[in-house]
Amino acid sequence: MVYLGGPIGPRRRRGLYLHDPPPGYHPPRPRIPLKDRQRQAREDWILLRVLTVVLVLAVAAVLMIIFLIIATHQPR
Repeated sequence: MVYLGGPIGPRRRRGLYLHDPPPGYHPPRPRIPLKDRQRQAREDWILLRVLTVVLVLAVAAVLMIIFLIIATHQPR
């Protein structure tokens, strides 16, 4: 049985009850405390910055290799 909408309480039985959930229905997730959301946001920000630096360095290395190959190429 799936409960959709309306307040939940001792005398508040109004709302919509379905025996089977509709396709794609996911029950609501519990709220995450603010501290945990901030911690996760910080971790994501740090990870994004590290990945950005690594990606920039990798692109620079590939471009340097291409440049060196072109610069040292001797035509026949």
